Amino acid sequence: MVRRTDRLHDLPGKRPDQEIRGGSFVLRRTLMEIARNASMFDSNCGASERQVIGTGTWLRNSLVDIARSCQRDYVLRGGTVEFDSTGALHILWVRIMVATHGGRLILGPKSADPGLLLLDVSLDDEAADATVSIVFRGVASLTVTYDGDTDMTLIGLLAGTPTELDRNAWAVARLRGNACGLSEENSRSIAGDNDSTPLYIRHYVAGETREICLVIGQ
Repeated sequence: MVRRTDRLHDLPGKRPDQEIRGGSFVLRRTLMEIARNASMFDSNCGASERQVIGTGTWLRNSLVDIARSCQRDYVLRGGTVEFDSTGALHILWVRIMVATHGGRLILGPKSADPGLLLLDVSLDDEAADATVSIVFRGVASLTVTYDGDTDMTLIGLLAGTPTELDRNAWAVARLRGNACGLSEENSRSIAGDNDSTPLYIRHYVAGETREICLVIGQ
């Protein structure tokens, strides 16, 4: 499916279920609100090597901090990385490698002037204990999908009607494989077109805590 942000009328208006397929980030409504004046930063804008977040380290960055530092690559090795949504008009793509000892990724509550954060999360195949806890705070619910055609999991969808998809999430995490173990037994499935595999969708509810934590490992 084609996405073009230079001409907003080229963004097709399809059902959310159709837009999720293909492993693409589901951003139509968000992009239409932000793209007119958004700052799309180059992932290679002068930052040095990947920053390692070791055991006992707690790094907290807002989208404004990330944009200013140009730091886009992190290695999670036992520590915690917390992202703050503050940074209106920023759309940033960050890569997280989960290595030995794993760690936590925390997505804070959606602020009054949020930007948009896209997280590519990968697990180190050579690290037996590469486990990551992904925590979304300040949310009532969270949507996870798995598309077998692309072998891709998306956590924290942003588009669609408020009754179907996430209203307070401001970040999307993407992982290879069926990271959350979605299946016919625990998810809603949508039949694919042209003999493609089903798309699985699961909604998690936060309850009074307004916090959802998903633990993902090898």
